[in-house]
Amino acid sequence: MFATTRAAVPALTAVLLAGAAAAIAPAASAARLPGCVAAGLHVVRGATQGATGHRYVAFRITNTSDHACRLYGTPTFQLRDAGGSPVGYPSEPSGQPQHVVGLQPGEHTRVTIGYVVPDFVDPSQCQAATAATVDIRLAYRPHVYRRAFVASVCTTEQYRPVAYPVGF
Repeated sequence: MFATTRAAVPALTAVLLAGAAAAIAPAASAARLPGCVAAGLHVVRGATQGATGHRYVAFRITNTSDHACRLYGTPTFQLRDAGGSPVGYPSEPSGQPQHVVGLQPGEHTRVTIGYVVPDFVDPSQCQAATAATVDIRLAYRPHVYRRAFVASVCTTEQYRPVAYPVGF
């Protein structure tokens, strides 16, 4: 039995390495793609999910160009009021691992913002305000996308929004 198990180890190792190579290959090939540009991206608000006093809003990013491109990193979100003035602090990164996302023409990925619902926080620590829009700046890209984002949010540094990386 030991000999059979021992003989299976190289085969199992080869299978695991092949699987790891397959998992790494898309990221490696995506890293070689040109970076996506604003003219070739379309950003729309997606679904909102929530739990335990938090809300998470996804924004769907679609490659509308005629060639593949890549996105990487964590975006920055800045909430704004109806007059366009900033509401609270810009987002901080979630700390989730970043990875390269390759987008073929017509494919999409997402970025997500998380925030605390004021109803569940001591009002003196939250300083609630109403956001009307959000500015989204994708990592390593100069363009800013302004999208509708009507929500009551906390504006203190302690409860600033959290940004999740591309594809999360």
